[in-house]
This record gives sequence, structure tokens and C-alpha cells, in this order.
Amino acid sequence: MTQLPQGTDRPCPPSEVLARWALRVEGYLGGRANLHWQVSRDGRPLVLRRYQDNPLGDIGYELRVLRRLDALGWPVPVAVDEPLVVDGRTWCLFARLPGAPPAVTESPSELRAVGRLLARLHADLETLADLGQRPGCERAERIVADPVLPGRLREYERFFPESARILRWHADRAREAFDALDLRDRRLMVIHGDFGLRNLLCRDGRLTGVVDFEATHLNHRVSDFALAWRAKRDEVVRGYDEVRPLDELDWALITPALWSWVFLGVAGEIHEMAVGSIRPHGFEWQIGVLRRRTPLMGMTGATYPDSPG
Repeated sequence: MTQLPQGTDRPCPPSEVLARWALRVEGYLGGRANLHWQVSRDGRPLVLRRYQDNPLGDIGYELRVLRRLDALGWPVPVAVDEPLVVDGRTWCLFARLPGAPPAVTESPSELRAVGRLLARLHADLETLADLGQRPGCERAERIVADPVLPGRLREYERFFPESARILRWHADRAREAFDALDLRDRRLMVIHGDFGLRNLLCRDGRLTGVVDFEATHLNHRVSDFALAWRAKRDEVVRGYDEVRPLDELDWALITPALWSWVFLGVAGEIHEMAVGSIRPHGFEWQIGVLRRRTPLMGMTGATYPDSPG
């Protein structure tokens, strides 16, 4: 069980993990689903990660992607040991990269630079398609095509009727958009999964790290806009298009790919609410993303009606 030092609410790694890897804890780096610590071993700076209860997919896949990118010259955090499982949680030890996330101004030039960087990263991620799909992950159209999802969203109406209607309307529109496209021969690629400024490290104006590949998997390339763009940073997409021009199908996929991403894990959470495993809660982040509209969305981004039929 994770230990807590006296007088602090910051978690500490279990002694078994520290002893197994002969680690010295230097600081707690925080995290949301996954927790991170700054540690060292024999003077070497490292980062210790504790994965969430239910990782987004096979962790070994993530580690293979990182090794391949490292071999291609990208500054990514490579695992220095095989993962450990202690107290039912998976722990992993990574090389620590220098630098820190850049100060975020979200200026048009800054966002375009993020898009151009993502395009360059994709040029190499595209060569990793031989890894196949990550176990436990799905391509965008299959998330909203899950036959379980509609029933769970109707179940959610017991708790938050209006939110449930918003979720269901967007899931239906995303599914219709995917169904209207011929994706049978569409080439997929490995994507980062959470590309954005907070997952970039810089020092003296130079890129020193691209981190947090927790959600890396095989998908449409525009699915990597889901968290980099979030329907509010159009300049990211425009910057990408400058380096790796998007075709007509890419543009048609942008909105449904974003909306499908919003539904990751939603059906499972609703089920836990329904059986009393967790307290009912709103999906405020998801609703906020779904209600956004930008010029890049075109006709696919039709406005949600106040009183949907």
C-alpha cells in the first residue's frame, strides 16, 4: 500500500518498490490518473511512475513505442527496467529528461509551432505501424459504434437528464459522420494520444522532451488532434497542415474523431454509477468539449439544438 509520510498528504512509493530498484525519492511530481516521483539511483536522475488502476491499454506497447522513437532520435522517456507490479499497481522507472513545459501563452504562433512539431513527430510515428493495435485500445469509429454505449447513455438520464441528452446527441452525430465515410482502406498510424504544450519539455528555447505516451495506439492521424486541438486551438491544426497537408477525408474525420475521444471510458463509468460502485457525477469536461464549435469543424460541427428530438 502507498505510504504517506507523517504530516503530509503527498503519497510516497511503497518501500518494496524503492528497495527493489534501490531508489532515493527526491520529490513528488504529482499527476492525475498516474502519479510521478523524481527519484535517483546511483546518482542517475530518474522518474518513477505509478499507473492508474486500469491503464488505458497494454503498458508494454507504450514502452516499445518509446524505445523505437528514442532510436529515431526523439527525446522521449525510455524505461530503464522492466515494470513492477506491487499491491496490484504497475510501476515503471524512466530516464529523466531535462527541461520544463514552456510558459503557455497560446498565441497563434505558439500553437502553429505545436502543430508543426506534431507533424514532424508523425513522420516518425508513421513508421511504427508494424506494432499493430495496442491491446485494450480502439480506433475512433469503434468507440461510438460500441453497442453498449447507447443503453448506458439512456441509463445516465436517471442522474443527469440534460447532460445525457447532450452526450447521446453527439455520440449519434459522430457515428453518423463515420458511417458516411469510406474508411475500409484508410491507412492508420501510431499516435501520441495526448499531444500538447504541457507534455513538451524545453530548455533555452530547445525541445528536450516529449512525454506522456500513456494513450499511444493505432488510429487515424487526426485523432491526435483530440487533445492538442480540443475544438478551440485551430492554429494547431493549421500548423500541422503546413508540414503534412490534410486531405479531404482527414478534414471530414476531425470532428467525429474528437467527439469519439470524449466517450473513452464513459460507458464504464456510467455502469459503475448505476450499480453504486461510484457516486453519480457529471461529465463536465466531456460536455464542455462537445459544446465547442470552431470554423474548422464545417458542417460536421452542427450546433447542438436546445431541444433535440
